[in-house]
Amino acid sequence: MPSEYVLAIDAGTSGVRCLVADLEGRPVSLCRQEWSYHSPEMLGPLAKEFDPDTFWETICQTIRGAVRKAGISARAIAGVSATSQREGAVFLDKAGKEIYAGPNIDLRALTEGISLDSEYGAEIYAITGHLPSFMFVPAKLKWFAAHQPQTYQNIATVLTLSDWVAYRLCGERTSEVCSASELGLVDNHERQWSEKLRRLLGLPEGIYPALVPAGSRVGKITPHAAAQTGLSQGTPVVQGAPDTHCGLLSLGIKEQGQVGIILGWSAPVQMATEQVILDPEGRIWTGCHLFPQRWLLESNAGEAGNAYRWLKEIIFGQEESAPERGYELMDRLASAVPPGAEEALAFIGPAAMDMRQLTMRFGGLLFPIPISVTNIQRGHLIRAALENICYAIKANLLQLEAISGLKIKDIALGGGLIQSQCLLQILPAVLNTPVLLSSVAEISALGAAICAAAGSGLYSSLEEAMTAMKPEMKVIEPERLAALEYAEYYQRWLAASRMLAKLSEGTQ
Repeated sequence: MPSEYVLAIDAGTSGVRCLVADLEGRPVSLCRQEWSYHSPEMLGPLAKEFDPDTFWETICQTIRGAVRKAGISARAIAGVSATSQREGAVFLDKAGKEIYAGPNIDLRALTEGISLDSEYGAEIYAITGHLPSFMFVPAKLKWFAAHQPQTYQNIATVLTLSDWVAYRLCGERTSEVCSASELGLVDNHERQWSEKLRRLLGLPEGIYPALVPAGSRVGKITPHAAAQTGLSQGTPVVQGAPDTHCGLLSLGIKEQGQVGIILGWSAPVQMATEQVILDPEGRIWTGCHLFPQRWLLESNAGEAGNAYRWLKEIIFGQEESAPERGYELMDRLASAVPPGAEEALAFIGPAAMDMRQLTMRFGGLLFPIPISVTNIQRGHLIRAALENICYAIKANLLQLEAISGLKIKDIALGGGLIQSQCLLQILPAVLNTPVLLSSVAEISALGAAICAAAGSGLYSSLEEAMTAMKPEMKVIEPERLAALEYAEYYQRWLAASRMLAKLSEGTQ
């Protein structure tokens, strides 16, 4: 066993994970806890916040739990880094006190975002590659200026959630270009905070921390953080990156045309490119890659894991004591159903990305009737939901190729949903191409661990750490007969999608 380890903190949408890994990238222990958000009084259900002290205590508990499960001394931890959900942000005042902490699902700035896009949408997209604005920090700053001017005046620093975790650990306020890009504040061409955007939108000056590369050492565990987390005082704290970018780092996605798919709460489908590519129609996102002279084109399939969890709870109930049993049963039931789910179709979230159309729409589960003849069971609905995810991924891959003009080279998978053996049979057949499967599901946390190893001096560069710690990848080939069947079933899913879109027009 190696004498040194690294620790990664993944502050996700539904909870926090803490991973201890060795210097070859092998997970040693994992501890996780769920968390939830609240809607402040008088702001309505669209506004979501979290209590920083409560979340920090949860993070500290997972750190202690992961180190304890690893059976190692805190002194064996050579470095710590963090990753997090995108779009979530924390605002600090001059004294370093949190005055706002919101997740990526905080939509309080809906009106401000719509107003920004109406007046400056084309300019914002050309600079940041991200719309609609209500999801990002500029609109939230506008909201605070209009509704809570005292809070707005006290904003001294804007951080992502992973930046905030590092700040809590070491007291330093830093960020990284990909993280800042996902806040909607970076010029993709210059890979810096956008002064042009700041002037265009009238945003405040001086609230943006220094940008440092992922894998850079930014500080060390303070005495106070050591007492809270159980980590050793002085342990290096290393700049992390967004969860999707850390996932791509684990998958080794760097060369133009390579695609990484992270099957978690959502299903971002991201292609590496050698230049900034913008969709003329503004349907998808463009952002920075962790490595210089690389960018990402993203066509996100949307709620994948979250929709699948919803279906589990609808069919089996909460089962909070052992949720994994529900997923195991779902996989067995779905695997017993043939491709095409005997004409059942699911439309419960995953779809082709189109950020111009973020309105309520109709979805659901469709199946042939009468039931006395078709005998549709739970397994059919579950398999239809898994096929829905795979069809949506195919639609987004085709959209990436069409917009980029590039041919996809490799497709690599990671994330919690890769634990579904049924999904792993369906996806290559739907795509009719081999896919590369990570041997580690927790690839975002592993990417943060790679950052920690690089910044702690255990490797000479982030790229060297990636090469040394990248998980083993297994090639999954499509089953030929199923691939032929799925070519027809995909077209049926597309036709039904169009009909539901037409039906949804009356709800907009």
